[in-house]
Amino acid sequence: MKKLSLDDYRKLRRLVYRGATPLIFAQWRCAFESGDPEDVLSVLACYQNEDGGFGHALEANCWNPNSSPYITGFAINIIDGLNYTFTDRDHPVLRGILKYLDSGAYATEAGWLGMASIPTNNDYSHAPWFRYDPAAKPDAADLKNIVGFILKYGEKDGALYQKALNIEKTLPKDKPVPDLSRYDPTKHIFWQPMPTDFVDSPDSPLYSEYKELVEAELDGIVDWLHTVQELPVPGVNGLGDFEDLSWLDNRQIISCYPSTCGFFIMQIELLKKFDRLEFSFPVQIL
Repeated sequence: MKKLSLDDYRKLRRLVYRGATPLIFAQWRCAFESGDPEDVLSVLACYQNEDGGFGHALEANCWNPNSSPYITGFAINIIDGLNYTFTDRDHPVLRGILKYLDSGAYATEAGWLGMASIPTNNDYSHAPWFRYDPAAKPDAADLKNIVGFILKYGEKDGALYQKALNIEKTLPKDKPVPDLSRYDPTKHIFWQPMPTDFVDSPDSPLYSEYKELVEAELDGIVDWLHTVQELPVPGVNGLGDFEDLSWLDNRQIISCYPSTCGFFIMQIELLKKFDRLEFSFPVQIL
């Protein structure tokens, strides 16, 4: 069983301290260095618009400053990752998110529109999967995190809360097992299905069935993190290399480069869950 060494952790920490955005740096501190979740929220608020939604390249591949449900859901994911609960119901980030989702912007009866259904995306630097095509069938935003947020914080007698209740009834109770026929543990294409997407801890009821694939993925993560010496650019430096990179303009490189630090956080937290670290936190920094 391969484990991440303390030396490799320290190396990754140096890369994060040198190259992360303020938001990802605050997430790193919160995940591994007893940082304050309020520091993350303080930076996250800088990406929030007056309508309460989020934009401004919060997701590195879309530089659209305007609010959209998908990017707002991305912000909710960041908050969920902090294991943070709003005790102040008047917190501006919380109230803003609920206001935006209740505004009807890009809303449908079944939910909200997704990443490729926002026309103004085409006015700003974006990856191909954010490109708006009026002839294409609208895609939907990921509903689980949005609905969960509304049911946790929304007003129970409000229309938004009732909408979330209705949507929740249509959502699958368990994560669907993705098609892993193309999975290769020696490659790190984070936007393709991974075994740990549905077996996210050794306590998962599916762990015994998919243990071999999961352990191969974890070995591959340890190997990859060991070889990283500088921040790679997703889609270029071994992270799902694309044949056509014409979309990767300067703005995409500027934003994608530090976003790799977010992958480091995800991978180290995953290794921690599966006891794949040779050290324990807190870590002495030399």
